[in-house]
This record gives sequence, structure tokens and C-alpha cells, in this order.
Amino acid sequence: MDKVIQKTIGDTVCRVHKTADFTILSNGFIGSTNISCQAILLLAQAMSLPQNWNFTIKGLEKICAVGETAVRNMLKELETWGYLVRTKLMPSKETHGRIKYIYDFYEYSAKDTSVPQADVVMETYTAENATLYKVKKDSHFTVISNKLLRSKKLNPKQKGLLLKVLSLPNTWKFSVSGLVKICKEGKSAIKARLAELTELGYLVRTRLKSNESKSHGFEYIYEFFEIALSKEDAEKKSEKTRKNAKKSIKDLFPKKVKKSGKTGADTAKKQHSGFRSAENPNAEIPQAEKQAQLNTNEKINKKKKLSYQDSISPSAPQRKFQKKFQHSFNVENVEKSEDERMMDDYTQKFEIYKGIIKQNIDFYEFASWLDRYCDDDEDGWAEAEQIVEAMVRQVLSTKPYEMIHGQKMPRASVQSVMLKANIYHMENVVEQMKEVLNIRNYEAYLISSVYNEVVNFHVKKNAESRAISYDIRQTFGY
Repeated sequence: MDKVIQKTIGDTVCRVHKTADFTILSNGFIGSTNISCQAILLLAQAMSLPQNWNFTIKGLEKICAVGETAVRNMLKELETWGYLVRTKLMPSKETHGRIKYIYDFYEYSAKDTSVPQADVVMETYTAENATLYKVKKDSHFTVISNKLLRSKKLNPKQKGLLLKVLSLPNTWKFSVSGLVKICKEGKSAIKARLAELTELGYLVRTRLKSNESKSHGFEYIYEFFEIALSKEDAEKKSEKTRKNAKKSIKDLFPKKVKKSGKTGADTAKKQHSGFRSAENPNAEIPQAEKQAQLNTNEKINKKKKLSYQDSISPSAPQRKFQKKFQHSFNVENVEKSEDERMMDDYTQKFEIYKGIIKQNIDFYEFASWLDRYCDDDEDGWAEAEQIVEAMVRQVLSTKPYEMIHGQKMPRASVQSVMLKANIYHMENVVEQMKEVLNIRNYEAYLISSVYNEVVNFHVKKNAESRAISYDIRQTFGY
């Protein structure tokens, strides 16, 4: 989908320029989706260790900073997919009379079908109790700092994911769904690792709002770092990214010039004319473009005046007058009719649900997005208000069902869907409706579109996931 594939500004991976203390690793096993990120990290660490290293469970615990159970599980994964062969030597075969293990680590395994299958040349390196079979590399490799591989600040899961990121091409567009596709772990685990990397300073993830992105929707810009940033530097980096995104949007969508030729100051004055000027109190309030905002300002002003008047304590003559005539003239004693009480109850509920839906759809951002791309004679804020009010009417409707694209849907189902809608759903609905001409009943079509968008949300996400899978196959050949 465009909102994922076309980003406002590109993601970045900041790598360290290495002249010493580094390891060259094959991208083959790093890209495996059959072994976990932590197993990938263990194999990478094994390939980076010196030739005099004595491989033991305790030693691997130390360099991985995890417990014995975790190390054994990682070794088992590597054995299952052909990246490790362990040979157990019985006491009779050893001079010191103890059980000993010989470790053979392979940087490439034909058993792992999740990586590209190719004829590779292996180079053999012998350690004290292990043999390392490394791929001879002239392409498709990643240079990784040994300092990062042996860092105690990160656990194997975090380092494994970061290693995958560092092995990806510079043109890669990052997303949670995309990372899930190239990892064995699920979505929850990947999101947790990304949050941990952000907290530790290895990732700066900037969330662009709908009016800051080319896709007109929320968007994440990823910036990975091989060396961790401080929180202050990460905040500065995020702010710089946001400024670059705004500049990109400004260049792509230049500010529209009003046909009336009025200056920005005149427009601002027009928008905020809900209160009469002290210099000219009798001036007529103009009908500004954002009528909904003017109405709100008028209501707020009236409420402030009433509140101010009610807060003033009446004088003694006034209290005497009120006491004398409280039985003969008292507004509160006027009994309301049944219809009036029902209308008051409906109005109260209408305002409550209106506030709920506005919060759900992030109304300010949604209305700003609508208004940004309206023509000069259109008002996006008023349109957003009308959309919300149409949804509230569906929530409060007493009809037993609603027609959704020719099908009767129970009222409870429609009410539930209206309260589940968010800004992503609403933006998609508007984008779809602008391609349809000659809509006879706009409100009915709007409600049907919102209903289908919310109900079919996961179907669209799966379609996006399949598009990412295709992109991976085109990029990596598997």
C-alpha cells in the first residue's frame, strides 16, 4: 500500500566506519526466518571469536549475557537447521577422563530453505575445541563491529534484530510488518524489541502526523544506529527529522493563495471574529469560512457571560424581591413536557457521543487533514463536524437495523462499529469516496463506507503484508 511503500523521507541506518576489530558475516544466515534473532546472534558471535577460544556452555553464557537454558535453546535451534554439529566425546576417548563436546559451526546451511540456496565456497578455521566453516565472501556480506556483538548493554534478542537491520540494503523501507516478514518472531516480539532499542538509544522512531506526511496518514520514520545515542541527541535527531519532513511536504504542496487576495492577517482576523472588537462593538460579525468555529466561540462567550452573572451574589432588595415572587414567577417551577425532556436527554447524549467519536478519530488531525486539501471555497473543518454528527446519529438511532450497501445490519453492530472507527479508517473512507461520483444519499453512503472500512480492516492489513512479501522476494530472491 502507498502509505507504507512511499515514505515522506527515507529511513536511515547509521553504520560505523570500521578499520579494526570487526567481523565480516554472510547475509545468508542473518536473513534466515527459521532461526530466531537470538540464535542468529549466537552464530554471529561464534564466528567473531578468536581461534584460541574454548567453546563451552558457561563461556557462551558469559558472552551472550543470558542463562544456561537460553544458551541451550539457541544451540538446539542452530543444530535443528544445520548451522551446528556437536560431537560428544566419551571419557574413554579423552586423556583426562571427562566428557567433551566438539563444536562445528557453519555459516551456511543447505537445510535452511528460508535463505537463498547457492553453491558457496567454505573456508575452515580451527579453534581449540571447535571448527568454524565460514563462507568465502565477495558479495552479500555485512561488516559488524565486534564491540556491538559483545556488548553487555543489549541482550541476544535485541542484538539479533539490530544485526538483521544492519544487513539490509540502504533502500529498505522499515515497518513492523516488514520486519515480521524477515524474522522468525511474531509482531508482538518485534514491537517489543523496537521499543527496547528505542529506549536504549539504538533506534530513533519519529511519528509523523497526517498533515506532515506525503501519504496524508500517520507514518513512522526509522533511524537505526550502530552506536547508541543519548536521550538528548535522540530527541534532537527526531526533531530534525520532523523538520525535514515538513520541508518536504511544503515543497510538494505549496501553500494555496486565496482568490480574494486578502492577506494572512485579514484571514486570521476573520477566523477569530467570534468576539466583537472593543474599538467597534457594533460591528457586524462576518460569516467566516469556518462557521463551526464561530458558532463554538459564540456559545463559549455566552456561557462565560451567564456564568459571570450567576456568580454575582444578589443584593438585599433583590433577595427580598426574589423571595416575594418566587412562587408566582420561577422558571425552574415550570414543568417540561415529555417531548422536551426527551429532547434534552437526546441532546445530552448527542454531545457525549460526539466527544467520544472525536477523541477516537483524533478530530483535530483529521479536520486539519481535510481542510489542507480542500478547495478555496470549501471548509474541511465543517465537513469533519458533519461526518462526526452523522456517525453520532447512527449511534443514537432507535431503528432496529441500518441498510449497509443493501444489507440489513443490526443496530447494535452499527453502533459498535461507529465507536471503533479511528483516523486511519476515516482517511481511507474519504480517499475512497472522492473517487465516486453522483452519490445520491451522502450520509448513507458515508456510514456504509465507515462500516465496511472498520469491519474489513484486517483484510486490508493482510493484503499489505502480502505486498511486503512480494517486495522481499523481488529484493532478495526468496
